[in-house]
Amino acid sequence: MVNDIIEEIKKGLTGNASHDANYLHDQAMKYRNHENSEEILRILSDMTFDLLPDDKKEALHNAMFIGDKRIDQAYNEVNNLFKNRKLDEAAELMSKIEKQADTYFDHTEKTKKYSFRNRFDEYLFVELYKPEKQYERTPFDFCTYLAFYGYILVEMKKPEEAVRVLEKAIKYNPVNTGPRFEMAECYKVLRNPEKLFECVKETLKIASTPADIARCYCNLGYYCIDIKDYDSAVCFYYNSMLYVPNDNIKGELQHISMLTKKPITPPSKEDILKAFEKYNLHHGPSQVVINMAYSLGEYCVEHNARPEESIYYYSIAYNLTRNEDIKKKIDKLSAQIKKQ
Repeated sequence: MVNDIIEEIKKGLTGNASHDANYLHDQAMKYRNHENSEEILRILSDMTFDLLPDDKKEALHNAMFIGDKRIDQAYNEVNNLFKNRKLDEAAELMSKIEKQADTYFDHTEKTKKYSFRNRFDEYLFVELYKPEKQYERTPFDFCTYLAFYGYILVEMKKPEEAVRVLEKAIKYNPVNTGPRFEMAECYKVLRNPEKLFECVKETLKIASTPADIARCYCNLGYYCIDIKDYDSAVCFYYNSMLYVPNDNIKGELQHISMLTKKPITPPSKEDILKAFEKYNLHHGPSQVVINMAYSLGEYCVEHNARPEESIYYYSIAYNLTRNEDIKKKIDKLSAQIKKQ
């Protein structure tokens, strides 16, 4: 499948370096949500590199390589080291990736650099943060890389250092929940409930899956136990289970019962809404997130994008709303794919 896609892309090359570089960038955007996107984008990156004059190749090599390994290859090595529990070696290599990001891919006075995973990330970022400066996309997902570095540091019992790294990860992609969840774990370890609450509050604004929302509500439950607001904790834990069942919550509820010396009573919907109101929190998924996902799904359909891309965006909206009209759109597109 990948070979067929690449061969089709090659048919659009003209021999003009400037034209072909822009063309390959457009193709990368087209296939960034494909199931084989990692391999396709790697090949397109290599093809773009070959178009550069020698002096620019050298400069790009300095930016994109650590020794003889491209940054993404170095990150893959970090994953292997972590799987083998070689945490010190993994952290050492991650520190080199962090330094490379700081040196070549940091914000400047003229432009800011972000590691958006897809069009949804980018458009949601623009809607929520309304950037005034010009911005560019980094060639690597430094947000994910540094979030994993933060996780490694937490495993090494270095939560303060992890917070520093995770702040950088968030800077590279403010709408990726991953580093924010790792940050929440750091604040739990550091026993800083106020920072934990602020972190969860910001994460809820960008949560785009039921699992994200459920995890946020669990963290709110943890926070409320920490500040001894046990009734609210029960409300947040029960509301979390409406999004994703979680056996661990039973243990948390038993813990609350032991602390209060009272049996746990399932809260009413009114009780849950009062808990959210008490902490000035919006109940349920963000309407901004839902609208953005749905609008992108509509845009893709109107512009004859690949059905898979339309389904990707519609599915975000559907999973957060269970709206049957959106489900019908997804089913219709799925039927088109089967006919291909």
